Amino acid sequence: GISGMIGSFVARELLARGYEVHGVVRYRTHWGNLRGLMHAVSWHKGDITDEGFVLNLLSELRPDCVFHFAAQSLNGVSGDAPKLTMDVNVGGTLNLLEALRVLDHRPLFFLAGSSTAYGKTAESWEGPIPEDAPLMPATQYGVSKVAAEMLGRQYTWSYGIPVVTARFFQQVAPGGPETLAVQDFSMQVAMIEAGLQAPVIKHGNLETLRDMTDVRDSAVAIVDLLLLGTPGEVYNLCSGHATPVRSIIELLLQKSTMSGIELEEDPSRLRTFDEKVLLGDNSKLVSLLGWEASTDFSD
Repeated sequence: GISGMIGSFVARELLARGYEVHGVVRYRTHWGNLRGLMHAVSWHKGDITDEGFVLNLLSELRPDCVFHFAAQSLNGVSGDAPKLTMDVNVGGTLNLLEALRVLDHRPLFFLAGSSTAYGKTAESWEGPIPEDAPLMPATQYGVSKVAAEMLGRQYTWSYGIPVVTARFFQQVAPGGPETLAVQDFSMQVAMIEAGLQAPVIKHGNLETLRDMTDVRDSAVAIVDLLLLGTPGEVYNLCSGHATPVRSIIELLLQKSTMSGIELEEDPSRLRTFDEKVLLGDNSKLVSLLGWEASTDFSD
């Protein structure tokens, strides 16, 4: 997952700390997020769904740490591609963990979980959601992340592989996929300013609130969490503050060089399940690391 938004920033954080970094990329990976990393990272082409490739690579490298971000990471896509979502997110995780078991190798292992694991719990939970809240995923993606998380815990308890899991609430930064609200709205504003789109931003439900964290803050916590977290434990990685989705568009309109941009709800952008408020309790992480999200969202 090094070519993704989160993985690429974590790679930069690791390099800044003096680590030797190896990254797995697929044969047709988009390299845009990896600018500046090409000569600093050792690259390996393959796919985590390829059991033989994973076993051979881990046998060759025998790494001290594994950061597992590779996934079909689009929640809204998982309903249209449920088998792909399970094959990559659950099968890929199993390939990594099983290879380490077979090789009798026990590196520190960071597993990227997701707040989608809470699912319907968010509808009735009062206040920030802690790690011990019920897991009630409402999408195929959420189910896949719960399954991967449970595999991580089982391989810690049964085989001693030290897996630490972070449940990511919404992460934002340059390099995110176009399906994320921040990237989608920003791209539409840029298209309008360039004269390539009518002065109308199409959107889904704007009356939701989301816990958002800048990945540049999260990257520091991710590395520290792998080093200091308790194997088998799960930590919410979030800001602890809820941002109205509507405020994202309002901020972009304030910064835009164009005036008179209108908003239009697009039914195709409405989700079958969309929590009104998704807010995480990060006190467990903060207590361990003394960390806090510090980047101003408007930046």
